[in-house]
Amino acid sequence: MGQADEIICHCLGITRGQIEEAVREKGLSTFDEVSEATEAGSVCGSCQDDIEEIIAEIKG
Repeated sequence: MGQADEIICHCLGITRGQIEEAVREKGLSTFDEVSEATEAGSVCGSCQDDIEEIIAEIKG
């Protein structure tokens, strides 16, 4: 796992920690769910692969 303060969504400045927290607390399991909950990936979408990797790390 990366650092919590690592910026994942550069368009909106959303960090790995914010994404991890949303996935854990809200039980999110897809990119679309994370994007809806945090707005990460909702501008250009270039961080989609990174977000999916974070979900996979957490969900196993």
